[in-house]
Amino acid sequence: MRARIHILQGFRIIFNALDKAIRIIRESEGKPDAAQKLMRAFDLDEIQTDAILEAQLYRIAQLEIKKILNELKEKKAQAAEIESILRSEKKLWRVIKTELNELGEKFADRRRTRMGSSDDLTDFDPEAYIMRENTNVVLTRDGWIKRVGRLTSVESTRVREGDGVIAVAPGSTLDHVIFFAEDGTGYTMRVNEVPASSGYGEPIAKFFRLGDQVRIVNAATTDERFTPPDEPASNGEAPGPYLLVVTAQGQTLRTPLAPHRTASTKVGRRYVRLNEGDRVVMATVLRDEETIFLASASGHVIHFPIEQINILSGAGKGVMGIKLTEGDTCLGGALISSRFDMMQLETAGGKFMEFRRGKYEVTSRAGKGFEAVKRTTFVRVVPPPIELIDWEQVEGKEKDPEKNGAGKTLFD
Repeated sequence: MRARIHILQGFRIIFNALDKAIRIIRESEGKPDAAQKLMRAFDLDEIQTDAILEAQLYRIAQLEIKKILNELKEKKAQAAEIESILRSEKKLWRVIKTELNELGEKFADRRRTRMGSSDDLTDFDPEAYIMRENTNVVLTRDGWIKRVGRLTSVESTRVREGDGVIAVAPGSTLDHVIFFAEDGTGYTMRVNEVPASSGYGEPIAKFFRLGDQVRIVNAATTDERFTPPDEPASNGEAPGPYLLVVTAQGQTLRTPLAPHRTASTKVGRRYVRLNEGDRVVMATVLRDEETIFLASASGHVIHFPIEQINILSGAGKGVMGIKLTEGDTCLGGALISSRFDMMQLETAGGKFMEFRRGKYEVTSRAGKGFEAVKRTTFVRVVPPPIELIDWEQVEGKEKDPEKNGAGKTLFD
């Protein structure tokens, strides 16, 4: 409205000196020059000048000044009325009421579209936009992660110089992967969000807010073909499967994996509460293991049943697994099952020692264990070989369920 009034005022100005305007235009060197001269001669702005030049002066000459003035008067009256309505809430609501009544009369027939209910809403399913694909999530000692399809050997995948693979979590892109940090925090993300790479991958700190200098100690898949599904609660205990945790101060605990199966925030979820100065040295999902070996840096080893480790309903401090002398540290341990029946340790002298099930007595937890070495110390627990999945075999079994057995996982 105001824009039209402004242009009409420009027409009124130019109409009063039309001969002068035409002479200016004829003597000008093109439209830009004419515009500049008209603005200086008649005190017009660019908008008014452009409208005049676009209107063609021969048409302006044919216009009746009365017609221009009448439209200008009409527009000014309309603008004044609108401003009056906007200044008065009472007038504004009167206009709204009038217009609503007019709409009601115009569209008085029954509604043609049906009003939807909450039952009609389609839930957004993010999985519908993810292509299901069998893959592997690779975790390195320095905290780099990547997703690779087929992996024939741990040594065949690329890592940065001085780094090494510590875990490979198999699963489909619809499942999740959990990373366990040494400060007792678990970080969960969808497998399809892990960067697919034939190179080094990306540092996990790019996706989560890890503590300063905190390392990731292990990774686990939520794919129920490789990790047991959630179990119903029984005997008053929290339902399995369980995450087993061992700390450097010799504490142990079992806690449900279920809270960690879904994606976490960047700050993660707590899976164990640590004493001051303590850290996690072992975090792994239990399957069919029966006993556990723990070893201390001073050279002590203990072997006891896993059932002696308390099951907590959530994150806690657990119970003592191995009793340490002042200044000693628990290096970690090994789970004993039908698949792995020993723990291997490296000494300060670079030698390797094996502790096998059957050769060493199963005792009770919270003891010092037996003194395995006297003139040296242990520097680390050698991790068991990483199990790699033959996806061609897995996919073949899935196509022929009778060969795999109903209700069984591929680790049964």
